[in-house]
Amino acid sequence: MRVRRKRWLTFTMIVMIIWMAGCHGPRSNDSYEAQNATEEERIIPEIDYMQIPYTQLLYTKSSPEFTWEYRLIKRLDPVIQQLYDDGINMAPGGWVLKETDQEIYLLVSGGQLPSARGFRIASMKMASGRIENEKNHLYITLASQQDEGTEGYPGQASVTSLISIPKSGLPDGAAIQGVSMTGVD
Repeated sequence: MRVRRKRWLTFTMIVMIIWMAGCHGPRSNDSYEAQNATEEERIIPEIDYMQIPYTQLLYTKSSPEFTWEYRLIKRLDPVIQQLYDDGINMAPGGWVLKETDQEIYLLVSGGQLPSARGFRIASMKMASGRIENEKNHLYITLASQQDEGTEGYPGQASVTSLISIPKSGLPDGAAIQGVSMTGVD
């Protein structure tokens, strides 16, 4: 009985190995599918971007040692001013603070920079067409600049700017639902 059981077990194992090898081997149409996959061409739509108009309202450098501010307007809506003041130490990026019927108020943060260094907005753009993943995304490019007004100030400061974007300057039907920023580390 033992010999018979051993033979049966050996036979079963051999059948299983052959069966498994057959399941994992190449299919007859694999080479055809691979050939067709390499011949396919991906069509990537070309994205047309348009520059977005904006107005810089405030430019601030804030640190434990000092606060330096450049204002382009004398008086700002108290709610927007408070939202800006609360967000002055935000991580680098663009943050929508408030939206009205006519404008979008955006805080642009360059993060912590040496006190004499700052940024300017080199470009702000959105896709002008209705491309699914792009139509509501704002792209901001910052350029580094030396700020003469804070040359002798010590240490580093959080550098931020408050801007307003007229809704009429956005592509038709677009809204700012995401912001990407590059340019200043």
